[in-house]
Amino acid sequence: MTLFSSTYINNRLFETSMAEIEILITSEANKIEISNAIYERLYERYIKIFFYKSNNFAEYFKTDNKIVKAKKNSIFNAEYKSGFSMMTNCSLLIETINAFLEGNNQTSYGDETFNRFFIKAKFYNNPLSVFENQKFYKNIRCGLLHQGETYGGFKIQREGKLYNKSKKIINAKIFCDEMNNFLLSYKKELLSSDWDSEIWDNCRTKIRYIIKNSK
Repeated sequence: MTLFSSTYINNRLFETSMAEIEILITSEANKIEISNAIYERLYERYIKIFFYKSNNFAEYFKTDNKIVKAKKNSIFNAEYKSGFSMMTNCSLLIETINAFLEGNNQTSYGDETFNRFFIKAKFYNNPLSVFENQKFYKNIRCGLLHQGETYGGFKIQREGKLYNKSKKIINAKIFCDEMNNFLLSYKKELLSSDWDSEIWDNCRTKIRYIIKNSK
């Protein structure tokens, strides 16, 4: 069975197969199930790992100006969580969610594609809109996916504000948090929109492409 989405709720696995989603998208009565399945597909595949909460803590030491400082931190956050991995996955998620928004089979590349996402973020009152016209595709997406680094002097950290424009510093943790908020806003818009609206037409078109590509 090929899955469209899967998630665990209270240690119980819930799955939606391609055959099931194909039936679901034929009726407006299934808007809740479809919206949930889309959110689960995107959240689980791209960013869930970064929301993992570990109960295992340790004391970590860092030398700053020859002074050794100790700080207690989650082992997962300190040793396994990477801002570069977070931003790479978020870049892939932007391309994927854009395909749902626009009803595309494959990603349309370039800064304009990412700008359309950030313009949609503005519609959702999401802080990610600050990245509009910042050449995110070229300097972040392409740099990370092709070379594992950023271009154009951009830096990725996991502290500070979302975006320090003057220093070109991006807080990957806040960026990832806002990506999840974007997904929730998209889900909310689907639930509140008419079945024959553009957002639903494009969504169903994308799902049909996914089903076709899975066969």
